[in-house]
Amino acid sequence: MRTSANRRSHAPHAEAPMPVLPGIVALCRAGIEPGWKRALRALLQPAVAWRLGLYRAGEGLHWGRGARVRGAWIGRHAAFGPGAAFCGPVVIGDLTMLSNGVQVIGQDHVADDPARPMRLAFPHDPRPVTVIEADCWIGSRVTIMEGLRIGRGSIIAAGAVVTRPVPPYSVMAGVPARPIRRRLDPEAARRHDILLYGRPLPLGEAP
Repeated sequence: MRTSANRRSHAPHAEAPMPVLPGIVALCRAGIEPGWKRALRALLQPAVAWRLGLYRAGEGLHWGRGARVRGAWIGRHAAFGPGAAFCGPVVIGDLTMLSNGVQVIGQDHVADDPARPMRLAFPHDPRPVTVIEADCWIGSRVTIMEGLRIGRGSIIAAGAVVTRPVPPYSVMAGVPARPIRRRLDPEAARRHDILLYGRPLPLGEAP
């Protein structure tokens, strides 16, 4: 159990980033950027991951300037844009894209303890793990409350504030974020699951 700068401990990463099939990784490896740029990125990635304080990072990571992503475990060919900010146990699946200014934040101070000022009222429970599954697209300046799970294949519209778990293949928008529609109908989602994961996976509750 580690401790953050505000003295609140971090829960251990309970799971690895959600993976896609090796064939999909190979398609990304060949199709996202030319070979020379891919080689340069692979050369720089260990130093960048160390500087950013990443817990672990898969191949093909794309990172943005000014990001603060300490403690995150990020899958293969995932990306986060400039100004992304999260600290603690955040797990991001393969192929997931986070746009500029995405934040994962938590209730880091207790507000109902009369014996302590809020500035010193740190929660006793460790920071929970936040999981963003594979093949998600998180829009610009989205805020995600920590400890939530965003299901695979979901889209979160720019500026949304996510305050509850998101079922797979959801499209969410607003403050707080609410379901707009499913990204794919159940049959299309089944086919997409087979393409990316080799088998159909549970869809969860419909929005």
